[in-house]
Amino acid sequence: MNRFTRLLSLLMCTALLFTLLASCGDTEDDSKSGIGSADGKDTFVVALDSDIVKLDPAFAYDYTTNPVVNQITQSLLFYDENNQLQPLLASSWEQVDDVTYVYQIRDDVTFSDGTPMTMDDVIYSLERTSDPDGASYMSSMFTNVDTIEATGDWELTIKLREPDATWQYVLGTTAGHVVSKAFAEEAGDKFGTAEGGLLGTGPYKFVSWQNGTQIDLTRNENYWGEDAGYYDNLTFKIIAEDATRVSALQNGDIDCTVNPPESMLDSIKADENLSMTDAAGFGLTYLAFNTQKEPFNNADVRNAIYLALDLESMQENLIKDAGMAGTPLASSDALFTIEPERWTEYLGKLPAHTYDPDAAKELLSKAGYGDGFTCNVVINDSTLRNSMALAMQDQLSKVGITLNIDKVSGDEHTAYQFGDILAEDGLRNYDMIMAGWESDFPDPSSNMESLYLSGLTSNAADYNNPEVDKLLKEQKALSDPAARNDLMFQAYDIITKDTPYVFMYYPIKHIAMNKAYTGVTMNAAWSWNIQFQDAHPVDSGADTEAEG
Repeated sequence: MNRFTRLLSLLMCTALLFTLLASCGDTEDDSKSGIGSADGKDTFVVALDSDIVKLDPAFAYDYTTNPVVNQITQSLLFYDENNQLQPLLASSWEQVDDVTYVYQIRDDVTFSDGTPMTMDDVIYSLERTSDPDGASYMSSMFTNVDTIEATGDWELTIKLREPDATWQYVLGTTAGHVVSKAFAEEAGDKFGTAEGGLLGTGPYKFVSWQNGTQIDLTRNENYWGEDAGYYDNLTFKIIAEDATRVSALQNGDIDCTVNPPESMLDSIKADENLSMTDAAGFGLTYLAFNTQKEPFNNADVRNAIYLALDLESMQENLIKDAGMAGTPLASSDALFTIEPERWTEYLGKLPAHTYDPDAAKELLSKAGYGDGFTCNVVINDSTLRNSMALAMQDQLSKVGITLNIDKVSGDEHTAYQFGDILAEDGLRNYDMIMAGWESDFPDPSSNMESLYLSGLTSNAADYNNPEVDKLLKEQKALSDPAARNDLMFQAYDIITKDTPYVFMYYPIKHIAMNKAYTGVTMNAAWSWNIQFQDAHPVDSGADTEAEG
């Protein structure tokens, strides 16, 4: 072997050694990052049906903003898959008396820029969200809060003005999310925008936001928890058109979509390359009567329309797997979280809905509308709601009521629903509106208060009954579950006779994914706790590792 051959051999051995070392290094890095993982990609792609409102937990109160913000910032508490509160940025908490709650805050949490989370950050975040002048969508959750203060190096104490059985749930929502005080103050008015961004403690950190198109996040390498996510990157694509969004899932352009269109559930289930998980939600789809406007200020008219609607037929032929059949209560049994057996027993005693056009005509005659009348219903551009409105139009025509359907944009519909659009007489500018609502908390009183308390913008029926107001306010101040239920049942005894709403169905929440992936599931509290850090390929072995 000559000198050149020996040199060439040495160089080849050295190159092989470096290749082997690099390979070992790549393997170790891949196990952390997901690059070169089972599916050979480093980005998980989720489709949203509209753009987010803001990159700010103080404004995360909808089905598109929350799934994005929840990856970047975290709350003091969180809801587990069984909708039970668990510690997160707070290590523990206790209710000391009727109005005092004490939280022990973790001292080992860092933001994604590596700076430690402090008590100043926690208090700043809660005060910022609670400030009514800050326009936060969650500020109303703090209306009953008297003080927020540090009572120890890592101890937070919140005092309420009066007892409130539902306060315990607030800090498990985005109202309890923590942001970096220093980052927020430096960003100023740009905080939460595409330019200013958002800094939090979550498993992913903000990269970019192309308004109306795409939001990109990347793994938080300074994540304080055990697992910052299987994939290096998380991308949200905004695809407003339902068919286009489903097509993107079917052809692999996206990996997952939350709340797929109700009208396309059958085609998604029929696709052998897709999987879907679902859960009964805390929400409902309702028909609200404008109870302050003639003739809907007459309970007989409202009950006549209730009898004239063939709800069973709509459930079987239109709603199908999109939801469960409605009842006289403002929630499905998913919200029977306090003495559930008593709620089931109470529901069983209520008169079930019957489709009875003849009885409807008798009630209309009794109310002075034997010849019928013309009215309108406001709906959004949902395909399912449009189909239901057409069915209503046909069914009401059989009892002499002419129903006009006013289909409006999503923004307009929200304005109608919350009473921002009024008629010349100062009343809500509709006869009826088909809309939806979802409880903020896993408590049966939550939907009741939102829909029935007089004066609330969420009360789309503009229902006003002083006795119901009194009962609902009294139950909220009690801590004894049985006593609370006694008062809620008394309120329902009144409400179910007044019929300010017809509950068309209780939506079932879905997540649709390419069958190659798993780790993202649906539960009733999904808007507060949905996470994509656990998404991974089915054959990656991640489930086995997690179980071990």
